[in-house]
Amino acid sequence: MTTDSPLLESHSLTLRHGTRQVLTAFSCAIHRGELLGISGPNGCGKTTLLKALVGIHRPVCGSIVRHRLARKPGYVPQHAPIDRSFPLTASEFLAINCHSRIPWIGGIPRKLRHGICGKLDCLGISHLAARPLGKLSGGELQRVRIAASLLDDPALLLLDEPSNHLDPAAAASLKQLLLHLHQEHSLTLIVVSHDESFLDGLSTRRLTLDAPLLAVA
Repeated sequence: MTTDSPLLESHSLTLRHGTRQVLTAFSCAIHRGELLGISGPNGCGKTTLLKALVGIHRPVCGSIVRHRLARKPGYVPQHAPIDRSFPLTASEFLAINCHSRIPWIGGIPRKLRHGICGKLDCLGISHLAARPLGKLSGGELQRVRIAASLLDDPALLLLDEPSNHLDPAAAASLKQLLLHLHQEHSLTLIVVSHDESFLDGLSTRRLTLDAPLLAVA
């Protein structure tokens, strides 16, 4: 991949959510080093687009090209499939999200601990390692979820409505974290948010979807 080659390209995508068509003839390219913010009203296809770019939603037509560094992107969905009443610590949550085939029970294997501790430290949440998920604030839990998505050191991270249900202080702290990951760790990000103010001062490029959307260059 050359320095000018996109990490991810979509060509003439048509996407449906259920029986409703939400995007038509959508094309875009995401280059390494970008922090792309995607906004738009409810129902315009933001989440469906993100899932298609990740590879978990099949387009009706069109194509998506994922270059080598973007074949296994990190992904933080809008809704966390987490039972906060289950007695799982932050470290254990990361351990069960590791793609390693190392089986474990009754304690996290040493081979996994280094990577887990490194990600918790990178996100400034080492002090949460032994804390149960149910005891975390919304902002803390979101950082743990992001740490889990970075375990495989992806070059591209996609986040769907990451500031949802966070108070203003927690949302501002999360924005600073994403800027840190982008600027200091050279991470390319795609952030979907209905909150325009969250994307202000965060994204290097903005994309606003309308319903229906005919084409985007």
